[in-house]
Amino acid sequence: MHDYTRVLRCEDCGAGVVEHHSHDCWETGDHSSWDMYWWWRIDPADMGLVAELAVRCPAPLDSGCGCEVHRGLGQASPPRQAPPRETPYEQGPVPEARVRVDGGVPGWA
Repeated sequence: MHDYTRVLRCEDCGAGVVEHHSHDCWETGDHSSWDMYWWWRIDPADMGLVAELAVRCPAPLDSGCGCEVHRGLGQASPPRQAPPRETPYEQGPVPEARVRVDGGVPGWA
């Protein structure tokens, strides 16, 4: 299994997006189930908090960094929401991620 989470920021509007990818080669007979992808929008205020937290990290672009920022935001994904049942998935509401800081340790809410 291979998982990773990344955060991207729009320089124009200050908003961002969290992407979580998961690849699992467990043989089910259906190769389309090997790759899974989730994403969440981050509003500019929460993205500003992510930028402030990134300054505390000694290696912001190193996914192997073990700092509390990477442990809290990079090695976990925001809570997953079930797809809407009343509309097609593509037309459903865009999921949003919030950032919380508990005891100095960041995490997704």
